[in-house]
Amino acid sequence: MDKLKTHGARYKRVLPEEDDKASPIGRSFYNTYGVKDKIELEKKLNAIPGLEYEWLPEGSLEVITEPIPAVKFIDQQHNHGIYQWTFHNSVIAAFLGWEDRRNDRKKAVCFGNNDPMDEEILDCIAKFMEENKFSYKWKRGDIFAINNRLVMHSRNSFTGARRVFASMFGDVNVKNEVKRDGVGELINDFSALEVADPITFGCWRLENPEQAVYNAIKSGFRRLDSACDYGNEIQTGKGIRRAIDEGICTRKDLYVTTKLWNTYHHPTHVPLALERCLNDLGLDYVDEFLIHFPISLEFVPFEKKYPPEWTNLDGEMLLAKNDINETWKAMEDLVDAGKTRFIGLSNFNCQHIRQVLSIARIRPTSLQIECHPHLSQEKLIRFARESGIRVSAFSPLGGTSYISIDMATEKDLLFENPIIMDIAKKCNKSAAQVMLRWSIQRNTLPINKSSREERVVENRALFDFYLTKEDMDFIDGLNKNRRYNDPGVFCEDGMGTFCPIYE
Repeated sequence: MDKLKTHGARYKRVLPEEDDKASPIGRSFYNTYGVKDKIELEKKLNAIPGLEYEWLPEGSLEVITEPIPAVKFIDQQHNHGIYQWTFHNSVIAAFLGWEDRRNDRKKAVCFGNNDPMDEEILDCIAKFMEENKFSYKWKRGDIFAINNRLVMHSRNSFTGARRVFASMFGDVNVKNEVKRDGVGELINDFSALEVADPITFGCWRLENPEQAVYNAIKSGFRRLDSACDYGNEIQTGKGIRRAIDEGICTRKDLYVTTKLWNTYHHPTHVPLALERCLNDLGLDYVDEFLIHFPISLEFVPFEKKYPPEWTNLDGEMLLAKNDINETWKAMEDLVDAGKTRFIGLSNFNCQHIRQVLSIARIRPTSLQIECHPHLSQEKLIRFARESGIRVSAFSPLGGTSYISIDMATEKDLLFENPIIMDIAKKCNKSAAQVMLRWSIQRNTLPINKSSREERVVENRALFDFYLTKEDMDFIDGLNKNRRYNDPGVFCEDGMGTFCPIYE
C-alpha cells in the first residue's frame, strides 16, 4: 500500500490497429485515443509526460502509461462518512481483464517506479472482489448509474452495440447549496463538516501525558483534544514541542483543541483563560477553543487554584449568574485576535446550540459530545450537522474510562458485548476498532486515547475495513441513552449541587 501511495501504477497494453470484436479489450488505438491517423496519435502520446510507446511489427501499438495514482482516500460522500482507502478501478481491472492474444494480464500493471507488483497480493484482492461482487444481467433499455469514486466496476464480454450515456463520479456540488439552520438562518457554508482525518487523540486522564502525546503524533495523530480541566496541558505542550523539534510534524500539521472552563465564563475572564492554556501548551494559538460545559460557576482566581475543577476555594460548587451569549461574544473576539482559529461548543444540547446561533457573529464550527453505542445521540448529531457544525465524540468506547471513578460498572463494558465481538471477529479487528469505525461512519470524529503505544497505533488502523449497513444497524440497536458523563448525576453525588443540563 505504501508503494502504491508513493509511486502509483503504470499500465502496459497492446492495442490493435482495427477493432477486435473477439476481445473485451479489443478497441483500436484510433478509437481508444479518439484520433484519425497515426500522426495525430503520436502527437497526442508525445504530449503526455512519462508515457512510453512502441510500434510493433504487425502494426499494433504497445503503450506503457505514465505513473498514475493507484489508490485514493475517500473521506465523505453525500453526507456519509467513508474514510477508507480504495483502489482505482484500473489496477484490478488490468490485472483481471487485460488478457487476449496480444496481452498478458499478469504483465499489465506494475508500480510507478517500474517495480513488479506481487501477483499473490493482486490474486488475493481479486479473490475478495469475486467473493463480494454484485452481478447484474443487462436487459435492453437498462441504465446503471455508478459512482466511480466508490465502486469498482467491470463487465463480462459483450456483443452488439453498447451506448454510454454518462460517466457519473464524485460528490454533488454542495458549495452553492443553501439550507436553514436550527434558528432558521440561511447558511451555505458547510466547510466545517469537511475533515480529512477524523481520528482525534484525547488528553483526558493520561498516564505520562508528555510521552503519550508524543507517541500519538509519531503514530500519525494530528488532531489533539486538550482542556484546562484535564490538568496536564504543560505536559501535553511538551509532547507537542518534542514532536515538532524532531521533525515529525510542523505546528501547521496539527489541529489542537482546548476548552474554556466553567469558572471563566464571564467575558472578562475568557481571554485570560485562553492565554493561560496557550502558555501551558507553549503555543501562540490553538485551532479550536470550545466552551466546555453550558454551566457557569463562581470565578476562581488563576493564581490561587488551577485548574479550578468544580469547586471554589471553600470546596463548594457554586453556580453563577451569567449570559452564555456574552461568553460567546468574548470567544468571537479571540478569533479576531488570532488566538484561536475556530470556536465551538461542548456538552451543549439542541436548545443550547440554538441560543448561541441566535446571536452568533462567528458561528460555532464544532460540537463535542459524549457518544458511543450506548448513547448514540442521533437527533443531536443531525441537528448540529444540518447547522454546519461537525460533531466530535468523546468516550466513543462507552463506559470504560469511567469504571475507575465509579461512574460506570463492569456491566457497562461494550468490549464484551456479543454483537460488538461478533462484528470484530468477522472484520478481523478489535472491539475498539469496530466502535471507532462505527463512530466514523456516523460522521462523527471519535476522540480516543491510550497511554500504551501499541494501542495508539491500533486505534488509527481504521481505514482498511468498512462496516456494512447490517453491522451499523446492529450496533445502533445497542443504544439505551446511557450517559456516563452527566453533571446532573455526578455534581450532586460528589459536590452536593444538583446541576442537570441535558433534560
